[in-house]
Amino acid sequence: MNKMTPQIRFQGFTDDWEERKLSEIGKIVTGNTPSTSNKGYYNGDFLFVSPADIQENRYVNKTTTTLTELGFKTGRLVPKGATLFVSIGSTIGKIGQSICDVITNQQINSVISFSDYDDDFIYTSILNSSTKIKQLAATQAVPIINKNEFGKSIIKIPSLEEQQKIGAFFKQLDDTIALHQRKLDLLKEQKKGFLQKMFPKNGAKVPELRFSGFADDWEERNLGNIAGNLSDGDWIESNHIFDTGKYRIVQTGNIGIGSFLDKPQNAKYFHQADFDELKANEIFSGDILISRLSDPAGRTSILPDLGVPAVTAVDVAIIRPTDNFNSEFLVSELNSSAILSKVDSLASGSTRKRISRKNLESVKISLPTFEEQQKIGSFFKQLDDTIALHQRKLDLLKEQKKGFLQKMFVS
Repeated sequence: MNKMTPQIRFQGFTDDWEERKLSEIGKIVTGNTPSTSNKGYYNGDFLFVSPADIQENRYVNKTTTTLTELGFKTGRLVPKGATLFVSIGSTIGKIGQSICDVITNQQINSVISFSDYDDDFIYTSILNSSTKIKQLAATQAVPIINKNEFGKSIIKIPSLEEQQKIGAFFKQLDDTIALHQRKLDLLKEQKKGFLQKMFPKNGAKVPELRFSGFADDWEERNLGNIAGNLSDGDWIESNHIFDTGKYRIVQTGNIGIGSFLDKPQNAKYFHQADFDELKANEIFSGDILISRLSDPAGRTSILPDLGVPAVTAVDVAIIRPTDNFNSEFLVSELNSSAILSKVDSLASGSTRKRISRKNLESVKISLPTFEEQQKIGSFFKQLDDTIALHQRKLDLLKEQKKGFLQKMFVS
């Protein structure tokens, strides 16, 4: 018999949890779409939720499509606090909670909790069971969980008082995660603004925003002339890639816009024998790495110390630092919207755009004096370090939540 108590519990609770079908916990509502031919139903103040509106955040507080009061009254009301579960299509299993009264489309099944169940607990419990519930989807071209099957899904429930304790705990944790996410998003937006204003654009000789004490025009040069040692990574084929080995393989997916995306859980490696056979080139901490593949092509970061020797793939261009430029400055300028747009215009390809090394070398870069480069580079490095710190805090909170979900619910 399965254990019916969680691993971690609030003090004062000892009773076993009980199994309940979702249809026993609340009213199941499948949404509907008000007539799109009636223009008087749309573009109002009421939320109309579709799967695209359910994002990583817990709460659904804005929607792409809105309804007028007239349109809202033709839908099936889903009240504040209900759990919304995407039950059809490629994003089946996405889950959110309504922050106000809403209407949903027919791709969403909602659970409106009965009075003896806590909304926040029910949301978190369904979130924790979402993978299992997804498995109920009929195996067909478009996966679907109908209202009847969805209502048969079973979750485990404690007393209402314990539900309220758990629900409030996870609500506070989700609110903290959302706050950190907003702070991180704000920092990224601020960085984007600085990148637009602290580098010349549209043929200008000076930037819009500048540190005091600098007035000289910037000098325009080709990237290839600035970085005379620009080179490509190695032709690494699938038969050279292993889960262990001497050399860590740095791929385009590791290169973010100004930040190195380590992803150690996905790390792949390269053996010494293949390194020798291909006459591969080792890359080093401090090297500037530029992705020649899109999303976007030209994004650039500095390789940190990975603790092991490393190589990189042919779709990554490498610039070794010299005394001719400040690395942090160059990385910041290469990640500015003006330069990324230039790179995009020079990239080609039908399925995924790529820029050739020759075209990359031809990209025009504006350079100020070395002293001004250092000022700008230091500014963006400090900003990137702050962003990285906030990202680590956010990732830690998400990991903590994952651990609490595993230990505070009965599987």
